Amino acid sequence: MPQLLTVITVVVCIFALAYVVYARSLSRYFELDDDTATPAHTHDNSSEYVPSRKLELFGHHFSSIAGGAPIVGPITAALAWGWAPALIWIVIGTVVYGGLNDLATLTSSMRHDGRSVGHIFGTYINRRGKRLLLTLAVVANLLVIGVLSLVTAVVFDAFPAAATASVVYLVLAFAFALVRRYTPVPFWVATVIFVPAVFGGVFVGLEYPLTLIPAGASIPLPTVISANVSAWLVVLLLYAFAASVLPVWTLLQPRDYLSSYLLYAGLGGAILSIVVGTLFGTADTSLTMSLDPFTGFMSPAFEGMGPLLPMLIPTIFCGAVCGLHSMVCCGTTPKQINKETDATAVGYGTTLAEGLLAVVAIGTVAVIPTVPSGSGINLALPAFADGGALILTSIGIPAGVGAPFMALVLSAFALTTVDTSIRLGRYFLTDMVDSETTPTRMSRAVTNKYLTGGVQALLAYLLVASGSWATVWPLFGASVQVFAGLSMLTVAVWIVNWDASKQVVGFLLGAGFILTASLSALLYIASRNVRTVLDPSWVGTASSVELASVVIQILAVVVLTGIAAEIIRLVYRHVSEQRNTPVDRPSPGDD
Repeated sequence: MPQLLTVITVVVCIFALAYVVYARSLSRYFELDDDTATPAHTHDNSSEYVPSRKLELFGHHFSSIAGGAPIVGPITAALAWGWAPALIWIVIGTVVYGGLNDLATLTSSMRHDGRSVGHIFGTYINRRGKRLLLTLAVVANLLVIGVLSLVTAVVFDAFPAAATASVVYLVLAFAFALVRRYTPVPFWVATVIFVPAVFGGVFVGLEYPLTLIPAGASIPLPTVISANVSAWLVVLLLYAFAASVLPVWTLLQPRDYLSSYLLYAGLGGAILSIVVGTLFGTADTSLTMSLDPFTGFMSPAFEGMGPLLPMLIPTIFCGAVCGLHSMVCCGTTPKQINKETDATAVGYGTTLAEGLLAVVAIGTVAVIPTVPSGSGINLALPAFADGGALILTSIGIPAGVGAPFMALVLSAFALTTVDTSIRLGRYFLTDMVDSETTPTRMSRAVTNKYLTGGVQALLAYLLVASGSWATVWPLFGASVQVFAGLSMLTVAVWIVNWDASKQVVGFLLGAGFILTASLSALLYIASRNVRTVLDPSWVGTASSVELASVVIQILAVVVLTGIAAEIIRLVYRHVSEQRNTPVDRPSPGDD
């Protein structure tokens, strides 16, 4: 069995080389220039468009794209098929596809006033294509909201101390915002005060653990795993809705900045512990990859995850390449970029950091040989905290403290992505509105942040109410990866209109690979769900919410597949025409 330290060292070396060579070549390809004013300056409104320090924005972006998925996905894949195939895809996917997609999407959005890929698509092709792409983004985004709310609820149920610590952390984030906004306290002083306070929340949680529904009690809601998880799911969606309608300076920016230190501490602490524990043998367990490297092509885990291919790629998704990244790269982040060259670190650099987090996540469960491959979500997710706690014992942190801390790390980033995604959904819906063709009443409804935020939260709840991890998680991953593939195609469209001499073959091949894997997974999931609803024994025992959830999942696959096919057709036709017909092309910043 290989040492976990050996695996981490090899991955870090590969990622460092990728940043020095590949990321910098991409920066030159996109002609990033600090003399070009970014949307954060040209549209500064102190609400959505706000210039941010590179370090602060790195933290926000890292928190938003990490969001728990690069922890949950790799763990799910490692328990389903073994750690070896999961690790291989994380490294290849992050370096070759993920970093390229993120930096390219962020740059294209910066060059179009921080607007969405749907808006960019409509600028160069047509309004119909724009609306199709944004509709797909909204559907995929609903799964992001629902699934990561469920992830957070499961973690809070397993670690009530983490729930209390999360409440403390959110209160501190709001206080940090007020201090930054209304007092002359320097940024670094506020950081020194509030960051330790966030970590102190763990000890508050240990003293006052928070459980909404005691064991054995019931609630008047459909049971998703347990009564306590069901209650947390509703509460978290209500919180996310409320947070999504506030100005970004009040909670989004300070919360993401503070939470980035949780991630740095969790990731850095785990790596340091692995080094110390391996070299000096100070850990409470052997830091080797004790989990099976490969369990077989067909996985029975989580009630049947299905075949390794194509299911591995959408199961890991955010640990390598992810449409959620594309959404953030054309949503909140381009509206906060201070200088164009910051995009290299914020776009490609955070992707590499997230890939490293995914590898460490696999390591946390790989050191627990007692975790069975068939563990459900309510056992697999807490395994990250338990395994991380064992690793942290290498540097003297008791497992009783390390476990709730690692649970806080996971829940903080999952919850961060939930309300960021509701905000992103509003952006997508707003971009769909065309003042020339959309009736005034409909336009007002679509741009009403309270209405659209509430509807998104409700639909997200219905999508995950079935509680079937084997279906919900791959559906989530495949859906957002379809958006990643279509984002690559949109970037290719922009590039051939900007400068036809630039090669876009890499974007087209990358998009083709990701779309093939994702659409194949969606069809597999849909066929399984169809068999479920045609099973009289299941229909006879399923609740109305469970039945509605499975039906909505089937409809989501149909919508996603149909839209993707039409967008691929439009892109192929447009790129072919642009390559064969000389035309006057917009400049990089034209809208």
